[in-house]
Amino acid sequence: MIKKYLRDSSGQFAIMFGICMTLLVVGAGTAVDISAMHKERASLQSITDLAVLAAAGLKTDKISDLKTASQASIDSNNFNNLTIKSTLTLKNDIIRVEANSTYKTQLMGIVGIGSVPVTAASSAPIPKDTPVNIVLVLDSTQSMSGANMTALRSASKKLLAVFNNADPGSIQAGVVPFSNYVNVGLENRSRPWMDVPDDGTTTSAEYCYMKKDLVDSSLCATESITTTCNNDSGPYECTRTSTTCPDEAYSPEYEYCYIPTSTQTWNGCVGSRDNPDHKDPEYKSRPFPGIMNVTCSSEILDLTTNLIDVEAKIDSLVATGSTYVPAGLAWGWRLLHPKDPYGGLTNSQKDRKRAMVLMSDGGNTVKLSAPYHYTNYTTEGRDESNALTSDLCTAIKNDGIDLYTVAYRLGEGDPSARSIINKCASGPAFSFNANNQTELENAFEDIANSLYEVRIIR
Repeated sequence: MIKKYLRDSSGQFAIMFGICMTLLVVGAGTAVDISAMHKERASLQSITDLAVLAAAGLKTDKISDLKTASQASIDSNNFNNLTIKSTLTLKNDIIRVEANSTYKTQLMGIVGIGSVPVTAASSAPIPKDTPVNIVLVLDSTQSMSGANMTALRSASKKLLAVFNNADPGSIQAGVVPFSNYVNVGLENRSRPWMDVPDDGTTTSAEYCYMKKDLVDSSLCATESITTTCNNDSGPYECTRTSTTCPDEAYSPEYEYCYIPTSTQTWNGCVGSRDNPDHKDPEYKSRPFPGIMNVTCSSEILDLTTNLIDVEAKIDSLVATGSTYVPAGLAWGWRLLHPKDPYGGLTNSQKDRKRAMVLMSDGGNTVKLSAPYHYTNYTTEGRDESNALTSDLCTAIKNDGIDLYTVAYRLGEGDPSARSIINKCASGPAFSFNANNQTELENAFEDIANSLYEVRIIR
């Protein structure tokens, strides 16, 4: 009897099928609901992250203000219209935002689970103004004239505006304009770390030679010649004029005599010491050579807490000369070094960050022949200066200085120029490329903000 019953399976399939289908529906429904819950929790986590950052960004410990900022952020970022209850607490200058919502299940109700609580939490410290010494190493070569200089001034003011919100005295800023040379200022002429000859005029013995004067220029012919010119943006097509005059346009030859005079004047421009001293930021009883009878960029502005003076210095920049990035880097480093020539004592403070911003719109077109920096458009000259640029950048970073770089409209004539500047930076997040004024302003503003970054610590 029992064996016959066990062999009779006519109703078992329906029962087993029903059980299996129920389990499949419950399983599928659970999977759907779990996936939806994860999405809701991710959304809630994003909302709490933004809320705690909004509160921390106030840089205050006033709990009512923190709660107001947090709630406003939650309301504006709750795109999925979740029902959120949040709390904000402050302990040991750590802000914590916790948020709760309820997920209403879609299919898990079959097994009696109609809703599931969803929670998220984020924490962030109230940011403190880290003391910062920052030097702006700014290209002020001829190619920066006009609209480019206007863009640089505007971008620099964006950076300074961020620093205006810092604690008084926590920011010290300096400016190093550069072209062929850097100008350390006439007031530093007698400093022990400078070696500058006296200004003056010398005369030599009378010198005579045979000379002809041009007396009839109407006989001369002038033609325009298309050729290749160079600047710090690379080679470009240009037009030159050539004038030729026949012999009859000149006077008869005669003897001309004069007493040669030589005037030596120092305008504040400084050259480079011999290798390897040109890579050393310190004085070490090896003075820096003053270069006579040349003009260069505006004077260096040493580190100062007076940001109005910094803005005025940038407003006074004049575009002149060719590009020699190593000069700007070397003197920017010296402003951030604790020893002579500038010896800023705060540069040795362990809690004070040191940062440099290098901005250039052109590749190197100057070659070092110590103590002079000669304009040189050859591949050899460029490669030597680029190698020195890279060496200095590495040394600056190894000295614990955060090095930001901004390549402005750079690389069209010399594709390698942008790469050289980008690789100088302390990392990808420290390197910026800008092709117009707006992008340059954004780059400078981002650099300033990065020095006061509000972070989530969860």
